[in-house]
Amino acid sequence: MPLTPAVTDAVRAELDATPHGERAAVARRLAALFGVSPAALYRAAGRRGTQRPRAPSRPEYREWVPIAVAQAHRAPKPVPLDVAIGASIELGLLPPEAARMPLATAYRVARELGLAPRRRRTFRLHADYPMQAVLVDWSSSEHLVAERPVGDDWLLKLHRRPWSAGGYKNKPLKAHRMRVGVYSLWEMCTGYTVARYAVERGESALGGMEFLCWALAGPEDPRIPLHGVPDDLWMDGGPLAKSAPMRDLIARLGIATPPGKPYAKDRMGGVERSHRTRWSRFERALFLRAGQTILLSELNARIVEFTVAENARRPSRTEVPGRPGADRTAAWVALTRARAEPLRRLPERPMETLAREARRWIDNCGVIRWGAVEYEAAGGWHDRWVIARRVLDGGGDLVIEDEATEARQVARRYTPRPYGAVRTAPATPLDKLLEAGVPDGDADVWAPASTANLAPLPSHAAAPAAPLDDPLDADRLGSLDAAMRVFVEHYPWALSAPNRARVVRRIEAAGLSRRAVVALAQSLAALAGTG
Repeated sequence: MPLTPAVTDAVRAELDATPHGERAAVARRLAALFGVSPAALYRAAGRRGTQRPRAPSRPEYREWVPIAVAQAHRAPKPVPLDVAIGASIELGLLPPEAARMPLATAYRVARELGLAPRRRRTFRLHADYPMQAVLVDWSSSEHLVAERPVGDDWLLKLHRRPWSAGGYKNKPLKAHRMRVGVYSLWEMCTGYTVARYAVERGESALGGMEFLCWALAGPEDPRIPLHGVPDDLWMDGGPLAKSAPMRDLIARLGIATPPGKPYAKDRMGGVERSHRTRWSRFERALFLRAGQTILLSELNARIVEFTVAENARRPSRTEVPGRPGADRTAAWVALTRARAEPLRRLPERPMETLAREARRWIDNCGVIRWGAVEYEAAGGWHDRWVIARRVLDGGGDLVIEDEATEARQVARRYTPRPYGAVRTAPATPLDKLLEAGVPDGDADVWAPASTANLAPLPSHAAAPAAPLDDPLDADRLGSLDAAMRVFVEHYPWALSAPNRARVVRRIEAAGLSRRAVVALAQSLAALAGTG
């Protein structure tokens, strides 16, 4: 029966007329009669459970407490209320009998009047499906310090008290001092967590990106199913978010990075909570071992076991239909299969495409400068602005891209010629080819080519990896328009709309490769020349 206004008035009257001590039983009976819970019945009747409103026995308290609270807030942070009451009495703002007001009562009245400090606002992060959003963060270890390197490994030592290497716990140290830290990834939909320890000077962009790619590629242990490219990546304002090469790689992987306010720790609460769990359940358990030292490789082998056990022990944040209470591992697998779109796999070796990028000028001699190093561009490139890219370590050549045409080429390090050498135009590739001689042979140009049938791809839960744009690929054209301009240079005939669409698909499938575009145009030109 619905709780209409008439029914609500009748319930209120009966609750008010109920003798003391019998109100709860009457509320349960009425709730069962109307098919609602006792709490809903109390809310509809405007009554606070089994309590009855009563007039305060000391109404003056409600006048004294605001005066004391105002005095308490004269300090940058409020002083205790008993101190504020004493100061208010000394200033004549409160009568002397206010000193006899119970302190607990004063705090309760302040809460009832809304004058107490508000509790910290909390909210629950939620994702609709797995890998919609992941959180990545670094934190220094609470009990582990780097003792000394052992070959390619590190010997770590346990300290009973939380030990700091000096300064803020995540800031880089000097070159001869190292921190033991842990990178952690937290998946928002299920709460699945993956972590790995590292020894570094401090939190770094390169270390964070290496961990992210390791986690998204799928760890080697088959008991850890998490893998794939997420839609969104949540980070704090650390090095990973500030590094231009890392932001470029994340963007090329098709991952969005929702911005957050500085020092807003609530948005990173999920991964921050995983750090505290790891300290209490994993690091402190290391003291139960016989030794007080451990190798970094052995530590990471143990964190894998901890990761498997924790994700199998804790329930998923998002419930799996038909499987209440499913753990995080089972929920991640089940909910990933139920995704509307298949999970994207991480391309192979994405870290190899990391590059620094800068806008540089090529002078009239075709020389481009990056730092104190000079590079020389070929092909008549001079007096123009280009986008130059090089690998992170600064070695090797540059890959330069013309801002106007989006064409790319490799700029080699400039090497001065010996004194007295005549500076002439270098031999073109055609000159070198003709000098080498043209071999004779039997070339059946018009022989029909056999095409093999393509086998259908096997069906998997995850879609194949999308091609990753490599900024260091000098053969790749900058855009489809640039590719079509190269195509027209070798195929001057007009294309019909269907044929143009086929050409565009072939060019895009080849990854905008200049060699593929030229080969396609030349093959079509040969066919057009035969009529």
